[in-house]
Amino acid sequence: MLLSPIPKYLFTENYRKKCYENREKQKPLLDDYFNNKVNGFHIGMANHLFGSFYSCYSLLISFIVLAKLLRIYEDLNKFIVLITFAIPIIVAYIPAYTAVFKNDRYLKYFKQFENEDENWHKKWKRITITFCIGGVIALLLGIVLAWVILLS
Repeated sequence: MLLSPIPKYLFTENYRKKCYENREKQKPLLDDYFNNKVNGFHIGMANHLFGSFYSCYSLLISFIVLAKLLRIYEDLNKFIVLITFAIPIIVAYIPAYTAVFKNDRYLKYFKQFENEDENWHKKWKRITITFCIGGVIALLLGIVLAWVILLS
């Protein structure tokens, strides 16, 4: 708690006691806000981060196609540039989103995660980290390849 020192040093004893009691009362609501498996903050962030990192893989293709188009036409309409990025992302993201988040399918995965041992969790943490790093590498590789195509 970032603001924990405030009641400790700035409030009277009576008000400090009420503050800590209220904090304990609100803790279940705050936990539900962050950890609710259906619509909690962490699930929302997981959804957004999954989409972001997954889209990075598609951007590799988008940058290469855009660079090739720029080599051919030199001056592209902004709509063509937008389409060059949108189509690969949409085509790749829809099946992944459907497999994980549509109709709250991830809840089935939660049940499996709860039943597995620590070694299994470590394995999937490494897989997740590798997936995220791979997405960033794919994005950077796409940018580099686009520059190489444009400069060659």
